[in-house]
Amino acid sequence: MGPDMVARISKNLTPQEPQPKGPRFAAVSIIIRDRRFPSILLIKRAERSGDPWSGQIAFPGGKMQPEDRTARDTAVRETMEEVGFDLGGAAEFLGYASVTTTHTGTMDVVPLVFILKEGVEIKPNGEVASYRWVDLGDLLAPETQSTHKLSYQGRDVELPAYAVGDYVVWGLTHGILSKLLAAPG
Repeated sequence: MGPDMVARISKNLTPQEPQPKGPRFAAVSIIIRDRRFPSILLIKRAERSGDPWSGQIAFPGGKMQPEDRTARDTAVRETMEEVGFDLGGAAEFLGYASVTTTHTGTMDVVPLVFILKEGVEIKPNGEVASYRWVDLGDLLAPETQSTHKLSYQGRDVELPAYAVGDYVVWGLTHGILSKLLAAPG
């Protein structure tokens, strides 16, 4: 599945820079390690008051800043800040995945897919509680398919999720991964 998975994902990417529809725009880095046995980097966000993604499993990334000319600039800057390595030198840019809007409708998020050309040392900053390389094949395994229960606006909600050890991937990250992995090649 290895190289085939990377090729399948790559076919569904575009080299065209997406244009934000609204005033708030963010970019996340989907970083693939090893074409033969592909795995992706997931981070667990640190618990922080006022952070809507506090404690969640995510990709490195964040909001576009005035100094960022492109979504790619944002993804590279945020990856350096959060996990301590430069995608510009360590990885090949494969393309942009489809833009996803947050469940609140207040921010567009563009996923950028990179594949590492060399090994990297992860040096998480204070925004990152932990990180893990997750095998793409594990995400497709039936035993990984799960649900996540949470209380939202006063009611209990059950959402689709991937459960990989103690990492439960749900919400925006789950949606991005599901689209990327389910896309026909």
